[in-house]
Amino acid sequence: MQISEQPIATFLRRHRRMDRFGAQLPTLAAIDGAETLLRSTTWHERHRREFLDDLTTVMKEEPNLHLLLAVRDDFLDEALELAGRLGQESPATCSLEPMTPEAALEAAYALLSASGRCDADLAEALVQELRTVRTAGGIQTTSRVEPALLQLVCARLLEDLPADVAMSADRLHGEVNRALGEYCAHGLATIAADQSLRPANVQSWFRAVFGGPWGRAGVSETRLYDDVPRAVVDAVQDGHLIRARLRDKARFYQLQHPRLIEPIGRLDGAAVPIRRPGPSIRLEQAHRALLDGDPELARRHTEAAVRACGEGDLKVLAAATTFLGDVAYEQGEAKSAVLRYQEAAAICEAIPDNAAVGWILAGIGRILLGGDAGEAVRQLQAAASRLPHELSIQTALGQALWRSGRTRAARAVFEDVLGHDSRNREALIAKRALTGS
Repeated sequence: MQISEQPIATFLRRHRRMDRFGAQLPTLAAIDGAETLLRSTTWHERHRREFLDDLTTVMKEEPNLHLLLAVRDDFLDEALELAGRLGQESPATCSLEPMTPEAALEAAYALLSASGRCDADLAEALVQELRTVRTAGGIQTTSRVEPALLQLVCARLLEDLPADVAMSADRLHGEVNRALGEYCAHGLATIAADQSLRPANVQSWFRAVFGGPWGRAGVSETRLYDDVPRAVVDAVQDGHLIRARLRDKARFYQLQHPRLIEPIGRLDGAAVPIRRPGPSIRLEQAHRALLDGDPELARRHTEAAVRACGEGDLKVLAAATTFLGDVAYEQGEAKSAVLRYQEAAAICEAIPDNAAVGWILAGIGRILLGGDAGEAVRQLQAAASRLPHELSIQTALGQALWRSGRTRAARAVFEDVLGHDSRNREALIAKRALTGS
């Protein structure tokens, strides 16, 4: 299961560290992509709220906990609001801006050198090319370089061109346009396929909206959503083609960097082959799709990840099969979820990964709690035998024993949990309900 039953405070207490003098060391925590926590969602909304409530309590109780939230620029206000809720009225902020020409030059030279092409002149020419914006109105030079585009173009040049090939300014211009154009075309075609749209229509929309002056000035989200589903806009942003900005609390989208204007203008709607990523990346896309409230797309991504797994990808295969169980469970298909989890457990046995099997069995047991308490007990006992120190599994076992009528055994389990963690909320509530006090 993807959602843990373990409270944050319990997790932190179990991983608390002391220095040699017995003083508690600071605990550093980070939440990447925290914007997913800051917006309500059809899926996992209850869990999202419970997590934020739990986090709020822990931040106030644990002064040694230092939390880093990584969010997109357009969610900064929501992040600051959450920081205030967590007791940090004036948190430190740091904005990750595009690279200066000097930093970009250093990065370009390092990327080229790592592949054996130590060419300072090429690095300098490449950075200059990525700063040059050519439009019908003339040529401009930007003050910054977009890191994602620099990495993309360097990788493509090193992949396609022999090390001994001379690179004139005109040829470099053409190669950069080709790399960026192919990246845009393939990305848009993939998004179209994921959303069951015609690739030519998505390309045409993107070129019309972002290929002109509005691509730099910014387009309001309401206008974008009039033309395409929100999922398309989110996917284009995830692909580093556009970025969001807030103006007077309204969200606008603009090109990730003006250097994309020229290759975007050359998109002709021609069919392009879709280059799908490997199974690990495809599984990440599935997780994002489910967070965005699209379980069907999540299922398709995950099934594709399963098909792409080779003999050396057993861990990815196990994770993907587990996630198919998660998707089925979210769609109310408990029996299908259990079958998927059983498949995943068998794969984990073959790896072997004893801990993963234990967590999967625990997930099966929790699903069965509502309909077959006896079988839930058996699954959770098997999980507990593999992970005897995991209190969240023990408390679930106690619940299963209680529901199956074995109250004495359930009470013993809850008391054992409280013996290890006297503040365990679930065990405390269950024991009070059992004893009536």
